[in-house]
Amino acid sequence: MVLLYEYEIKIKVENLEKIRNKLQEMNANFLGVIEESDVYFLHPCRDFRRTDEALRVRIYNNKLELTYKGPKISDKIKAREEINIELRHEDLQKIVELLEKLGFKKFLKVKKRREVYRIGGFEVNLDSIEDLGDFIEVELKSACKDEKEASNMLTNFVEKLGLEPKSILKSYLELLIERLRN
Repeated sequence: MVLLYEYEIKIKVENLEKIRNKLQEMNANFLGVIEESDVYFLHPCRDFRRTDEALRVRIYNNKLELTYKGPKISDKIKAREEINIELRHEDLQKIVELLEKLGFKKFLKVKKRREVYRIGGFEVNLDSIEDLGDFIEVELKSACKDEKEASNMLTNFVEKLGLEPKSILKSYLELLIERLRN
């Protein structure tokens, strides 16, 4: 198994249509629209908020995915280890039951509408997050741990889209928790 690192820039945006048009001008491949529902779990023995980890079950397009996200490895771009396991949608109840038997507790749900594009080595997601608004995420997945090189590649690409590369390092989960506290 090859360990992949996910490098990402996330930017809050006001006008997804403008970005959509720019992606079309750049001949990005439109891969489709995905409705995602993510359920996050709390670990029974350690505080994921303190360790900056996450465990989630994602439901999308009649599919199911269990994901562990390790701590962020950068303070400039969002970069972290990620382990994904695709499961059968019909196993949702069994997975949730298994996690609960192990002491994990359901914590929060994040709902998102995502338009997915691919151009070069980048995946571009135009996201509308329930209770948060609109964002663009540009992802680069690589076996390389060179964060500076990945950061430069992401920054250059975002600038080509006409955006200021002011990345939000917090996950949608963290942003939603912040919003609920205020």
